[in-house]
Amino acid sequence: MGEPSKLERARIAKDWSIPEVCQRLAAARIELGNGMPPKPESLKRMFQDWKNGRRRPTDWQDELCAVFEMSPAALGIAEEEPPSTPLAIPRALPSVAEYGDDAFLESARGYLGHLVALDNRFGAADIVPMAVRYFKSLKDLLGTGAYDPSIERDLQAVTGEIAELGGWLAYDAERHDLVRKLNQEALYYTQLAGDRSIELLTLQNASMHAGAMGRPNEALQLANRVLNGFDLSPRLRALFLTRKARALAQAGDAGALPLFDEIMSLYLEGVGDDDPPWAWWIDERELAWHKAMATDALRPSGAALPEFEHSVEATDPNEMRSQYLHRAYLLQAQIGASSWREAEQTINTLLPLIPQVESTRTKVLIRESIATIASGPQKVPDGIQTGIAKLGIALDDADALEVL
Repeated sequence: MGEPSKLERARIAKDWSIPEVCQRLAAARIELGNGMPPKPESLKRMFQDWKNGRRRPTDWQDELCAVFEMSPAALGIAEEEPPSTPLAIPRALPSVAEYGDDAFLESARGYLGHLVALDNRFGAADIVPMAVRYFKSLKDLLGTGAYDPSIERDLQAVTGEIAELGGWLAYDAERHDLVRKLNQEALYYTQLAGDRSIELLTLQNASMHAGAMGRPNEALQLANRVLNGFDLSPRLRALFLTRKARALAQAGDAGALPLFDEIMSLYLEGVGDDDPPWAWWIDERELAWHKAMATDALRPSGAALPEFEHSVEATDPNEMRSQYLHRAYLLQAQIGASSWREAEQTINTLLPLIPQVESTRTKVLIRESIATIASGPQKVPDGIQTGIAKLGIALDDADALEVL
């Protein structure tokens, strides 16, 4: 089964059943003065067709946008764009506000560090526009030549690194078309600069994104390209073997799990003098989480629960976004294993993080957990029902704050 459509993801994110959506659509139809709605069963069939891509909701766009409080593009129901016109070549250079010199380069590196710190503390969703805007300004600077030629390669490198970071931020914000574009920009500029370090990080991100989008073979090709084509340190080889293991597990290949013995052995060799500055990110927490995800893909029966627990325990308490994300994955695993007492504890640790961190990816995970409980056949303890309701309210409050 493929990835849910944008319309279906919007429904899941709201934690509404299809009959609930249809009731809201019928009410919106009347409120907007667009006539009387059809019978509930007819509207239900129409919505099923819309979310599965069998029909376009041409006459219902206004109601869908009103109900979900989202644009047609965000819901995936926008009318097809008209044929593109020939590309207009600008006659004038883009205007740039600054001149690139050593001081400018130093400030660019400082902004990069600030964006990373903001992501670790607050999550990516609010930061994506800042990163994209800054990348475009650097791109314009390089395009116009408004810089000291002596810093050209360094400027290309920092532009590539800003694009790489933007791609990561867009991934966490669930802006997947933007992820691919920024990854391509990052590869372009890092290769121009000869910056193998950020080129490798971008290829890692691209493999991660391909897997997340349900393309494990593409993820595997990217991992194998690096493993077979680059001279890697033990720490970097551990990273790309991890990407390979994740892709194999996603494709159902049981050979994925034995790779983690080699991965851990490489990891324990430590960080070398030649490792890139970002190698700190490959740590015990990350490896535990990746092993959990691979195990869960192959044995979705609670076998991964100890590794998900390990990933939370190994996360720095001050890394708020990582705490939020890893606890959301842990909650999913606990619900899948019917570990209700532990799940209730995890819910209580997630509640104070929701208003503090804006990570769309993590919100989607929590909404999926809410939907699992709501649609599950088994009866769950009252404490879980109450906790899940509190999570839903907290997420709705955070969404409301986002539009202020």
